[in-house]
Amino acid sequence: MASRLAIFNMKGGVAKSTTAYNLAVGLVKFHNQKVLLVDIDPQGNASAALGIAIWELQIQLKDVLQRSISIEKAIFKTASGVDVLPSNLLLAEQEIPISGLPGREVLLKKALTEVDNHYDWILTDCPPNVGVFAINALMASEAVLVPVDMSYLGLLGIQGIERTLKLVKDYLDHPITIAGVLATRYDKRNNLSVEVLESLKTHFGELLCSAIIPETVRIKEAPSHHQSIFEFDPNGNGAKAYRQLVDEVYGWHE
Repeated sequence: MASRLAIFNMKGGVAKSTTAYNLAVGLVKFHNQKVLLVDIDPQGNASAALGIAIWELQIQLKDVLQRSISIEKAIFKTASGVDVLPSNLLLAEQEIPISGLPGREVLLKKALTEVDNHYDWILTDCPPNVGVFAINALMASEAVLVPVDMSYLGLLGIQGIERTLKLVKDYLDHPITIAGVLATRYDKRNNLSVEVLESLKTHFGELLCSAIIPETVRIKEAPSHHQSIFEFDPNGNGAKAYRQLVDEVYGWHE
């Protein structure tokens, strides 16, 4: 049975998709894990970063959620070794119809039961909101990894994240937990970065990942080459930081 982890934050620009696809590649590359990356963010950034031509998709996640095809038919193999269940903005266009389906909160969870035994990890890249797709991602996961960028607004959003998870627990009776909180876009030369990191340490304690993702242009450039940071800049600080995260997350599975 796969370990199911959602990469979740309601705020955009926190390196959520970047973390999702680099983590997926790293688990395959360094730990020989079988990984499915579910891209339930209609922007499709994680899918595109792994080389999937998202605007040429004939079948995608929306078709799985609408139960028009089986999940196995919508999964793409990528050169990275990561299997991807992709999406694009057509998923967003179907949000209202999908929201009206019976059992709307668990559509993804039920679909994943068909392939759960095929993988060691199922990672889900969530949209930056709390709509039906984010709820599906949380309901289909055992725990969340929360990337938080080093900004005042990033810190301010933590209360909203915790409240959302509490609602999922209390109203949908799903015992989801925070597996880890990841500091992203960190710049040690920036006083605000230092202050936000200290606040995260105080608030989350041991839940704060030891890996800290730096603010670096190489991380931003890698997706345009359809490469993870491990291939694009293997000796850079970004690759070293994400490798540390990969090893840390892998330890949660053991």
